[in-house]
Amino acid sequence: MGQVTRVVGFVVGLGALVVAVAPALADEAKTPVSAGMMLNMLTAPSSVRANTFDASLKDDGPAPRSSGGEVQPDGSVRYGKVTVTVRNPCPPGTDHYELPPLPGRRARN
Repeated sequence: MGQVTRVVGFVVGLGALVVAVAPALADEAKTPVSAGMMLNMLTAPSSVRANTFDASLKDDGPAPRSSGGEVQPDGSVRYGKVTVTVRNPCPPGTDHYELPPLPGRRARN
């Protein structure tokens, strides 16, 4: 008999819980949800954006870059963080460079 009393008590308690929660669920279901309401909840206040934009316009910004490069001891040129090196394609001791012959043609002697 103790087991039956527990089951009956559980069912009565569960029924009381459903009766207490049902009006809140019904009220929630009646509330209309529109797209405008969702957008209003998701958007940031425009005053924060305007203040940030105005502050960015008043800032000095980064320092201007120099237009010229620095010549390094090895002959390369450094522009800020980038180093450019131009190599001479001619072998040492020659003053000109001949292009290799086109494919399928013989070299001129």
